[in-house]
Amino acid sequence: MLESCLKHKPIKLSIILLMALTVAVPIFAATPQKAAAQTSTEYYNKSFAWDYDGRHWNWNISIPKDLYDAYKAIPDSTRTHNGPAGYGYLTTTQDYYVRMLAQKLNQTTTDLGYSSYDQVSFVLAFVQSLPYTSDSVTTGHDEYPRFPIETLVDDGGDCEDTSILFASITLVMGYGAVYINPPDHYAVGVLGTNLRGTYWEYPTGSNKTYYYCETTGDNFKIGRLPDEFAGQQAYIYSIDESTQFVPDIVITPPLQPSPTEAPGVITSGPTPLPTTKDTGSTNMTGPTVQPVMPLSFNLIEQNPGFFAVVAVLVLASLAVAIWSVRRPRKFSGAPEPSPQTPKPHENPEEAAKFCIYCGASNKGHAVYCEKCGKQISSLTSV
Repeated sequence: MLESCLKHKPIKLSIILLMALTVAVPIFAATPQKAAAQTSTEYYNKSFAWDYDGRHWNWNISIPKDLYDAYKAIPDSTRTHNGPAGYGYLTTTQDYYVRMLAQKLNQTTTDLGYSSYDQVSFVLAFVQSLPYTSDSVTTGHDEYPRFPIETLVDDGGDCEDTSILFASITLVMGYGAVYINPPDHYAVGVLGTNLRGTYWEYPTGSNKTYYYCETTGDNFKIGRLPDEFAGQQAYIYSIDESTQFVPDIVITPPLQPSPTEAPGVITSGPTPLPTTKDTGSTNMTGPTVQPVMPLSFNLIEQNPGFFAVVAVLVLASLAVAIWSVRRPRKFSGAPEPSPQTPKPHENPEEAAKFCIYCGASNKGHAVYCEKCGKQISSLTSV
């Protein structure tokens, strides 16, 4: 029966098309239009308040708990593996929320017409406003350097924690920065020229001067070195941003850094503001967190070569199917007609008659058998 059905061209073509679609459909079905959104349902809502140049600021930000937990999961041994020289690992300039905070700070100071000196001083005042906390009290570790997100959520930290936060923000804003390590202390040096205060030339002979920035305490201006470190030597560490830790978690699409030819340099001292001061507060709300789409697996995008091979095979199958249906058929031997059906070109009157008595063949017009002589008028002609 199957062979009989395949003799009909429409049915055969339909079967071949169905087989081709059976191969092709899974490829397209594996490409989702949109994956289900995955969102963080818990946030740390943090508020920060500080004063700078006669203005009082109250800013707020919401940080996903999942992001904080991803940083918190890094063991202390990994954080301190390379000592103070390896804190580039914790300087997370690619973190979305660190970048967002830096851009808000930069935009605010730009709108106020602040010079580069005041921009960095504004950020320094913000970081200095965070409470100082001891590692041994808050973490149980003698040394526990925090990631910037941890410092923001934990409401502060010790000298290396606030230094890492300050360096991350200033680097995102485009300023050059290094870490300065006096005895039992940690601070940041910001690239500048012709400023007042303490600085280090790094590398030696490069004419690049990094001015000391104290991130703990209040009202420490750029270049002001605490008295206990006067005359002391300090180690200078460059910050290798390529070694920074990036959490394996999708919170929001990352922002790409704007390309710059060289890090920003503080080129002047404070610029006096107009006499009339705005003593009101400026609020910076946290980013509006939209549902985050997880990375979706697109079979075609992930395996373009495999898809191309399958596509070629499908097209080849269709071409063969069409060609096989439309080409003229040649038969080496056509089946003989059934003995009970006369051939189309034969005259029914000339068809042979067979005697039912003796089985002899007689002419089609014979009435009696030529062999046995019996009447064959009732014989069946074929």
